[in-house]
Amino acid sequence: MGYSSGRGSQETSILKFNPSSLETEKLLVDEIEKILRLSKKDEEADRFIGKTSSTAYRRVHEIVTSGLDKLIDSKTRDPTILTDLVRALIQVRYQASRHQISSNLADYLDKILSEVIRAVKNAGTDEEWEKAKKLAFNARLILDAIIVLVTTKRR
Repeated sequence: MGYSSGRGSQETSILKFNPSSLETEKLLVDEIEKILRLSKKDEEADRFIGKTSSTAYRRVHEIVTSGLDKLIDSKTRDPTILTDLVRALIQVRYQASRHQISSNLADYLDKILSEVIRAVKNAGTDEEWEKAKKLAFNARLILDAIIVLVTTKRR
């Protein structure tokens, strides 16, 4: 985490991820509304998404959401799900290191994925597995809100 923008100074993001937003509906809605409100605030949106292009974010979104969707749709525990989520995390870090997505956006995505990965790793019971699936579903909603923001700002 803490990806450097490589441009001299660290970007400061207005949007900080609240891990609890993946657990409760009210906090989830609040998080999504914060993201969508950024589309009306040019300076704040630019600090969050930086020079991220819509194409670069779509690539990351596709990889991350494919892992999340696999978890959401799982009927049984599949050991490849954790591998897919870790692969998505690696892709986020790789794209940030190449400056394809902003460091702020990468940090935000890293935190979301890390929460889901932690839930999957710790899912020892069926109830915990269902909780991990719910976190993945909520994470997907947040990522979808971000793609709306990036697309709106990068037209």
